[in-house]
Amino acid sequence: MKIAIVGAAYTGFTAAKHFKKLGHTITVTTTKESRVEELEAVSDQVMVMVGSDREKMAALLEDQDILVLTVAGGMVEKDGKTVMDADLYRDAYVGTAESVVEAINSGAKVKQIIFTSSLNAYGDAHGEASIDEEVTANPLNPFQEVYIETENLLSDIANEDMPVCIFRTGTIHGPGREWKNQLKMMAGQPIPFDGSSDAMIIHRDDVVQAIDLAIEKKFSGLFNLFNEVSSSKSEFFAQVCDENGYEHVQWLNLSPGPKNVSNKKIKANGLTFLDPDAKRDSENLLD
Repeated sequence: MKIAIVGAAYTGFTAAKHFKKLGHTITVTTTKESRVEELEAVSDQVMVMVGSDREKMAALLEDQDILVLTVAGGMVEKDGKTVMDADLYRDAYVGTAESVVEAINSGAKVKQIIFTSSLNAYGDAHGEASIDEEVTANPLNPFQEVYIETENLLSDIANEDMPVCIFRTGTIHGPGREWKNQLKMMAGQPIPFDGSSDAMIIHRDDVVQAIDLAIEKKFSGLFNLFNEVSSSKSEFFAQVCDENGYEHVQWLNLSPGPKNVSNKKIKANGLTFLDPDAKRDSENLLD
């Protein structure tokens, strides 16, 4: 099977390595020429491109079976700090989706599209007491709106011959992104997010195995993708801080987050978590 992975920074890199090991033909994209040699080790072809480049996207999709979008972007250096640029962020997601739509509408043939979106897309979900995939999202800021716009663009081109699977993932952790290391930089600091919202986290390798399952079972539609940790953000991260002797994060709760989100659908469709309780974030679980 020929699989194209747009965005091979973290989850996409591991997905490429996994599918290459299974014997598939893998093409990956990166925006950085400096990463080509690294990515050649886990793929058959590397294309240096931004997702919104419509000419290159058309070339990428000329002969692919599966398109996996694990895009990220929008981070820039400003005054010595890494900050989010809203325009670049939108281009990384919406711009990529627009170029995919144009390529498909111009005749590119793929058998399935899989997009890793975010549970943040729900916003406050209109204050619903419980949230499953049938609940209407209510994005509260431009970054959440970007997820919804990207999802809609891709969903609108789905058909029986080309299902589109959207995973709304939790915050991704794993080797190199262990919670103790992430929280070391945030300890005692004010964080704008809603600490009372669900923790909603997922190991990188559980995302990859969900993508694998989606291909195997030809998933279509929306799936919430996060593990079995049922505590709130503030409770979960307080525990990690206590275990490592850090000051607790200060949650400013500037924007309400989703609560009582369900992951029943993805489990009912066959996913068993490799790291259900977020205790194995330093391990490579697919090796």
